[in-house]
Amino acid sequence: ADPRRLTDGELEDIRAKQPAVILISNNIHSTEVASSQMGMTLAYRLATDPEWRRLLDSVVVLMIPSMNPDGLDTVVSWYRRYKGTRYEGGPLPWLYHKYIGHDNNRDWFMLTQVETRLVTRMLYREWFPEIVYDVHQMGSNGVRLFVPPFQDPVNPNLDPALVEAMSLVGTQMAAALYDVGMTGVAHQQTYDLWWHGGFRSTPTRHNMVGILTEAASTRLGSPITLSSDSVRQPGRGVNYPAPWPGGTWHLGDIVRYELITSQALVRLAARDRVTVIDRFVGVGRRAVADGLAGNPFAYVLPPDQRDPEAWTTLANVLAAGGVEVWRAAESFTADGQTYAAGSLVVPMGQPYRAHAKDLLEAQHYMPVADRPPYDVAGWTLPFTMGVRADVVNTPFNANLVRVDSVTPTPGRIEGSGEIFFLKNRTNAESRAVAALLAAGQTVSVVGDSLMVRGPRARTILSEHAARHGFTVTAVRTAPASGQGAARQRLPRIGLYQPWTGNIDEGWTRWLFEQYGISYTTLHDADVKKGGLRQRFDVIVLPDADGSSILRGVDSTRIPLQYAGGMGESGANAVSEFVRGGGTLVCLDGSSNFAITRLNLPVVNVLAGEASGPQVLRFYAPGSIFGVLLGRVERAGSPVTLGVPDSLDIYFENSAAFTVSAPARALATYPQQPLRSGYARFPERLEGKAALVEAPIGSGRVILFGFRPQFRGQTHGTFKLLFNAVLLAAP
Repeated sequence: ADPRRLTDGELEDIRAKQPAVILISNNIHSTEVASSQMGMTLAYRLATDPEWRRLLDSVVVLMIPSMNPDGLDTVVSWYRRYKGTRYEGGPLPWLYHKYIGHDNNRDWFMLTQVETRLVTRMLYREWFPEIVYDVHQMGSNGVRLFVPPFQDPVNPNLDPALVEAMSLVGTQMAAALYDVGMTGVAHQQTYDLWWHGGFRSTPTRHNMVGILTEAASTRLGSPITLSSDSVRQPGRGVNYPAPWPGGTWHLGDIVRYELITSQALVRLAARDRVTVIDRFVGVGRRAVADGLAGNPFAYVLPPDQRDPEAWTTLANVLAAGGVEVWRAAESFTADGQTYAAGSLVVPMGQPYRAHAKDLLEAQHYMPVADRPPYDVAGWTLPFTMGVRADVVNTPFNANLVRVDSVTPTPGRIEGSGEIFFLKNRTNAESRAVAALLAAGQTVSVVGDSLMVRGPRARTILSEHAARHGFTVTAVRTAPASGQGAARQRLPRIGLYQPWTGNIDEGWTRWLFEQYGISYTTLHDADVKKGGLRQRFDVIVLPDADGSSILRGVDSTRIPLQYAGGMGESGANAVSEFVRGGGTLVCLDGSSNFAITRLNLPVVNVLAGEASGPQVLRFYAPGSIFGVLLGRVERAGSPVTLGVPDSLDIYFENSAAFTVSAPARALATYPQQPLRSGYARFPERLEGKAALVEAPIGSGRVILFGFRPQFRGQTHGTFKLLFNAVLLAAP
């Protein structure tokens, strides 16, 4: 894994004796059930068939039968419950992963979930497979199977040898399928080599060949029948030499296709064992050499960060992904800048340079034929996390010590007295506020700070400051004026969970639990009951379009108890809640629901972009934009308390607003707002609002034109959501 440690003699010994290592991962998405069955068939053949057992002298086959077995059990139970009814093979009303549903394949660099952390350790610290195969399913009506080559564009951090090897493996798989008369196998469809964060894409930044196949789905375990003219497939050509003629498509067909591709991979790795090993070592050596050559030579993360915990989290995410992180034992100078002792250094002259560089630099997606990226276009972690990371282009010398993990320098209480002030600049302070309110302590807004009093305040604050690295100021007397309303309990937060398996709701739930913010899950029936203001202070609507919130899933597709959304009665109950003094927090798409139902003096100027010629529409598929928070415009709003005057937000086909009084824009887009990723006509965002606060009756609505908790990555905007639910509550 680290070619710097290999002598020529050791490499020759490895080439002579060591088997190649491959990893086959199945069923990460629980509704893609076929691979969970294929994996067991493959394992049986490898263990019992003499021919396959001989191949195992040359290749170690690691296999994950199901990346999410709990989710598979959930899907199978649902399928069996409704088999033989009109709901057979229909959608689940909840997520198949406890928190993040389909996004469990979007967590492979951030590592927020237990499963991704465990497998990441296996990949980059224990087994170091040279080839990783991620087995998936897709929609039903297209080609029968996608195999590499992938579609353009190619991320600039991918080694050309890996790009060619992925194509080689894919064409070997396709040839094996065509050798036995299979049809409908396509190359260069939909899936590109730009995106970072999936199970097949993150290993490619670790010198591994990352393979994806996507098979056409059935209705879970039930077959489907398609005529040839109802199949969306290209004509015959070099990327699709044998179109599928149509017919009945069974779960067993998917298993057979996936079994053949898996067997082809095992054969290739065994046959080309030495080439597979040489390529892995060679890519690693080139990564080291490219990094030592500079441009960039390293990234430096100084210790004087606004949020020390975000700083350490970024470093730990890199380290958990196998990246070398070093701490400066004394001050040093690089590219003319002096850095203090304690600065963290990520040198580029290391084997996993591509992973580190791709996470730390800005992305500049260049569309091919105006195609959007498969997933997102930008993911620069220093931007999304609000962490300063300086690029150093030329070599420098420093006294550095390798670190496996980083913790914040312990904070403390400064001064004397039993009245405490927090600057509220860090996410950890929001965690402390939640703990204080849960313990019945008093929290008030005073100017730009939070004032805390209570018999347990010192104990709670001392513990949180020491663990998470923030400073608390103690005084003996409270200011005579300027104090906001005092809070002595956690706001009663209701988190709306529609029966649509809403991933954004899951991420919100996960984030609240990480920071000790208690909530109650609200389903459609709970909302329809009305009387919400008597039960809740804050209601959070996750990202969802207004139609989905109002109408949900049709009763022809899902059992009646899960169908129909919150309906008119629920929408009226939400309106009554706000007008009666509640705070409604809307994330991204749900803002459109609030604008319409509450008749807010706000317009989402991007709402009409879905119509008209595509090339004339604004488009931003998962990118990072800068926003400004004006001191006058935000004055007095608890939502922006402790937030800097500028920050980066994550925008994925999101909203942008114009506002009229009494609503006000708390954050707006500057000129040239795009920071990382891609946008068509980004100037259409200039001057528009990204975050809005609107008073309605006795309550207020807070509209996020983005997702402040996007995939657990955006530590730089968590604070806005925490403030909205903890401080903007009545």
